[in-house]
Amino acid sequence: MSHTTSDAIHTVLRERFGMENFRGQQEPVIRTLLLGKSTLALFPTGAGKSLCYQLPALLFDGVTLVVSPLIALMKDQVESLQRRGIEAARIDSTLADDEVADVINRLQQSRLPLLFLSPERLASRSFRKHLRGVKISLLAIDEAHCISEWGHNFRPDYLKIARLSKRLKVERILALTATATTAVAQEIRKGFRITKACQFHGGFHRPNLQLSVESCTATEKDLRLIEHLHAHDGPAIVYATSRQDTERLAALLQKHGFAARAYHAGLTAEMRSMAQESFLNNRSRIIVATIAFGMGIDKADIRSIIHYHLPKCIEGYSQEIGRAGRDGKTSHCLLFAHRPDTKTLENFIHAATPSPQSLRTLLDRLLRLAEPGKSFAISPYELSISQDMREETLRTVLAYLELDHIIERSGHFHAYFRVRLLRPLERVVAGYPAREKNRIRTLFAAAESAYGSLHFRLYEISEQTGLSREQATEIITSLADAGDIRLEQRGLREVYERSKTTAFIVAEVIDQMIARFESRASFEFERMRTVMRYVESRTCRARTLAKHFGVAAPSACGVCDICLGGKPIRWREVTLPAIPALEWQQMLDLRAENHASLGTPRQLARFLCGISSPAAYQAKLQSRDEFGLWQSRDFLDVLAMLEA
Repeated sequence: MSHTTSDAIHTVLRERFGMENFRGQQEPVIRTLLLGKSTLALFPTGAGKSLCYQLPALLFDGVTLVVSPLIALMKDQVESLQRRGIEAARIDSTLADDEVADVINRLQQSRLPLLFLSPERLASRSFRKHLRGVKISLLAIDEAHCISEWGHNFRPDYLKIARLSKRLKVERILALTATATTAVAQEIRKGFRITKACQFHGGFHRPNLQLSVESCTATEKDLRLIEHLHAHDGPAIVYATSRQDTERLAALLQKHGFAARAYHAGLTAEMRSMAQESFLNNRSRIIVATIAFGMGIDKADIRSIIHYHLPKCIEGYSQEIGRAGRDGKTSHCLLFAHRPDTKTLENFIHAATPSPQSLRTLLDRLLRLAEPGKSFAISPYELSISQDMREETLRTVLAYLELDHIIERSGHFHAYFRVRLLRPLERVVAGYPAREKNRIRTLFAAAESAYGSLHFRLYEISEQTGLSREQATEIITSLADAGDIRLEQRGLREVYERSKTTAFIVAEVIDQMIARFESRASFEFERMRTVMRYVESRTCRARTLAKHFGVAAPSACGVCDICLGGKPIRWREVTLPAIPALEWQQMLDLRAENHASLGTPRQLARFLCGISSPAAYQAKLQSRDEFGLWQSRDFLDVLAMLEA
């Protein structure tokens, strides 16, 4: 595509995207891609990253695959492109099988210039089979910092993308991120063989953002929050750490006359969508959210970003404040500094770090399943509960095993079907040959009936009927395709097989995995200390942030609290009193109940410190008063007390 003229590029920009000029570094990135070179674009939030792959996709003669971490982001982009008359589609878990089949058909017929998908979908061997013979002109990776183990939003399946891009013979790569440190950018370039000359930075300093930090106690926070929102008009996002805090603060703000809504991952998809739409359409002035909110939010007039709690890292903080003032007008970014918040951040790190014993147990089980020449199926959800290990942590373990060529994912299936007949069974089988009729009748006779539906547990049914799981699945899905039944698939199982090329010693694999997680925990603690150093900074805050990302910035922004003569923050030290006798008795009574999910000192310590766990959640214990009873205390101190 090196022959593509400047006129052609600008014609597409004007006629397909309705823009007269490029912004910032967009044009150099696009031209580099059109020359066939892989590229890294470090653009701040709101700088127009998506145009850098959308426009070239219309000039290539193959497909552009866009890897994106969130379904909502993919959906929004696809709908926006379709409104412009641009062919685009997505494949994600919300699509029905026939919708996925239609997208794949268009892809294979070269009628689809842009396809959005998740990193997990790209990693699926069954999906990659559909890409055989498809020319992939560009692989665009949004939120590319997720590829780095040292990125602030690490996702295990992102680790595999570099290896997969080589297998798929992708012509060029575009990695995009708003928040990559120098080390993370270097790791991205190394993974995708991007030269430093093909790294473009869209700038970092936003002179319209007024950054400030205030030291305050827990009781002062609420008052200062209300005062700030009264003093500064316009839409605002308030970031809080926990779901409970978002609900409490939204209620508090409503009580004081503000149109506020809570947003967190615990709400239903419909409730989250309603809260987001209300904010985007200005029916709600304020959204109080966990960090689950914000990615892909296209709202230019956000006037305030308030961090009610300390962010866990500078990268996340930078991404969140970057959502303010995209219209170029003055916006305020206020961070409350409260020393006990650091305990919450430390607890998050402890929650994500499995104990050596839990890793040994998990790996021993997985590696025993990984027999040469045989595939094995696991349910990450069920395994996370039985091992009391967060599913994200479990998936990280699986990703490491894949990257070390010990196991390889080969597909997935559902182990449990719920079926509702849309007409009597005898009418359903009427048109089938006698042999097929008997197979369908046998299969349905083995199902369990409950609440007007038939429940098929495919492993048990296979033993009862002699039909294989694959045969039973084929019969049921064909009936669903024919419109004879309504089908709901559950119990996802992921299929893996042992690598044919790598020999390993189990003890060495386990020791290496433990060392990896210990190293990651140390790194997370250092990132938390970086946040604390930012709070304590004696120099311009904008300059401090730019320095963290290895980017040039003016010596003074002139608008942050430090530049305006504010005094550096001094942490208010808090000395906790001894544990009251009543709280100690609560712990003893809880332990005496002998809950399996709180059976070890570590499990009990996590629960008392407000650290969620799969087993406690499954047992519905997290609604109890004792959950988070000692969340302001050091996890290791609590653990030591319980082990004594």
